[in-house]
Amino acid sequence: MNTRDYFEEIGIWPHGKQKVVRSYIIGFILSLVLTFVAYYLATTGQLPYQSALICLILLALVQFIVQIVCFLHLDTASVSRERLFILAGACTVILILVSGSLWIMFTLNGRMMPSPEQMEEYMSNQEGI
Repeated sequence: MNTRDYFEEIGIWPHGKQKVVRSYIIGFILSLVLTFVAYYLATTGQLPYQSALICLILLALVQFIVQIVCFLHLDTASVSRERLFILAGACTVILILVSGSLWIMFTLNGRMMPSPEQMEEYMSNQEGI
């Protein structure tokens, strides 16, 4: 068995060269279109802030799906399902890391050193020598 047949069998390389090339071309075109639409929305200010933010998040999700389907070749096939579970586990770990980091950064203000006024009040309330 040659390498290409092996990769086709385990689902990394889709069956047939035409399918792979077509998938890459469609994915590339869709990625470009989605990127240009997001850039246009972000730079022109055509929409109010919250509407633009929602549109950008939706465009990012669609871009993610295009990348997964067209370039990683993850679909509903049984072999792809195993790789999809691995990707979901990796996304879970990344989500935990990012959300934990954001939580630390946003609550850091409460754990910072007190202001000079608070420090002066603390020092004045302490028993001296």
